[in-house]
Amino acid sequence: MAERKIGDVILDVQNISLRFGGVKALTDISFDVREHEVRAIIGPNGAGKSSMLNCINGVYTPQEGSITLRGQTFKHMNSRQVAESGIARTFQKRPCSRA
Repeated sequence: MAERKIGDVILDVQNISLRFGGVKALTDISFDVREHEVRAIIGPNGAGKSSMLNCINGVYTPQEGSITLRGQTFKHMNSRQVAESGIARTFQKRPCSRA
């Protein structure tokens, strides 16, 4: 299998801040993802991982910052556009235990 080379930036997240009332969920977060690159968002419970993903997939609208997807910059991502661009989200589900 041929090795894929890291390519151009396809997702660029710049200075994202998100607040819920007085609670700061995200403060000035920036990162990018390049073609053929795998990235992970890690951290403890309450660190803002899900909030960041929800900004990218259009569930939340950040108060500050921008998201550029394949060269098009958005203040708020539209969930349909995100899905049509090939970004998907899955949820972790624990298997049922049977006695």
